[in-house]
Amino acid sequence: MKKVTEIKKVQVSGKRHFVPAEDAEIEKLLQRGLLLKARADLTKKELEETQDRLIEIARARREGTTTVTLEGISAQALVTFRESFVVKNEVEDIKVPLGPLFERFFEKKTEYKTTSDFKKFMESGHALGIKEPAEVKKNIMKYVTVKETKPNVKLEVKE
Repeated sequence: MKKVTEIKKVQVSGKRHFVPAEDAEIEKLLQRGLLLKARADLTKKELEETQDRLIEIARARREGTTTVTLEGISAQALVTFRESFVVKNEVEDIKVPLGPLFERFFEKKTEYKTTSDFKKFMESGHALGIKEPAEVKKNIMKYVTVKETKPNVKLEVKE
């Protein structure tokens, strides 16, 4: 544990607390973060409501187009409608009737994802019955890259 060199006073809910300087900074950051989060949540909700109403108006004016421009005096909104098709695996039932058009209309994609066992194998000393685990791990890493995502910070109010 770090040696405490400076004590600071922090006020929380009308009570004064004497804590190490770094803990006082943490408390102030948490309070500021919670305030900003509450403001952002409110703003985000208002923005979503505004966009939903614009989409509703654009849908009524769409007339079969993909993009609808809603003109205002000071600004404009471009509402683009996107569609995607979800294909069931049973689509192969119509392969024969469509003939060569089937390949033109549909393509089959295969995607590999790692499993939880992969991470265990790569990060632990357990070889899972493989004689040369280090060599296998090295070969696997030729095909797999690690993508680090931004750490999540969740702010919560204590009750």
